[in-house]
Amino acid sequence: MVLDCPFNSESYASGLMGAPERGARSGLMVLRRSIAGTDLHDGVGPWPYLWIGGGEDVRALHEDFRHLVTITAVTQPGYVPHGSMGNPTLLKQHFVYDPQRPDVPMSRRTRLRLSRCEERAEFRPVTQMTCRLQMADIHARLLARRGLAGSYVDFPRAHFETIARLESGVFFEVRDAQGIGAMACGVLFGDMLQILHMASTDDGLRWNASYLLMAGLQRQARELGVRLLTGGMPDSGTDGLRLFKQRWANHSEPVYLLRIVNDARAYRALCAERAPDTRYFPAYRAREGVASEAAPTQMCA
Repeated sequence: MVLDCPFNSESYASGLMGAPERGARSGLMVLRRSIAGTDLHDGVGPWPYLWIGGGEDVRALHEDFRHLVTITAVTQPGYVPHGSMGNPTLLKQHFVYDPQRPDVPMSRRTRLRLSRCEERAEFRPVTQMTCRLQMADIHARLLARRGLAGSYVDFPRAHFETIARLESGVFFEVRDAQGIGAMACGVLFGDMLQILHMASTDDGLRWNASYLLMAGLQRQARELGVRLLTGGMPDSGTDGLRLFKQRWANHSEPVYLLRIVNDARAYRALCAERAPDTRYFPAYRAREGVASEAAPTQMCA
């Protein structure tokens, strides 16, 4: 599963910020980044997570990438580190819909909104490349509405292009007579449908297209016999988003952050020069919000 995870592929990593670098022995993928004002580099795992098979993979992040000052990596939902190797810390909970578990009863308002959506629109998979790439435009419009353009969740168009080209890449839309109301994209692998991005159009917001999107994704999970994973709460998430995501989940799984220091001397020197905020890792990147950029971020509002 480690090497089969699509986020571990060079084709996927090429659409993210940083230079993809694969561990010579482990095969794990890390994105190498320059540290401003120095000739040093550090590494971050692919977004939204790096699949870790166990302690040997954590050790490999030390051994394969000794030339990188630090490695910051979010682990896959459900993986619980054993011991202190990699200096792990609990990052957040990942929302999951598991068809094998009882559904969460819908509220009267949710049923009403969903019923109205079903009367006017249709949920369906998207296969044509040009239609898939509309996801990038809808996501960009979402960021503009939320004032998040240029933030850590502002992914380049190349990111959506790489998802669209993946064999495991999947896209879905909710469409009425006027056009697209909402879209989602992700990957289907192993026993899971991992959603990477969800967003509504301006028009879809007015008629709650995201309700039909989530109901359709749940139906896909039941038909395929897989778990539906919809990410954790982004740092910029609102209480409304939290309630929305909880409404469509019947389980949660922990996500951990690995905070690996491969060059302790260089790390101390960088921290001394940058007046770090110790709430972030690596601390010398605190003002860049690095701790946030690796976190799963799905938004529908």
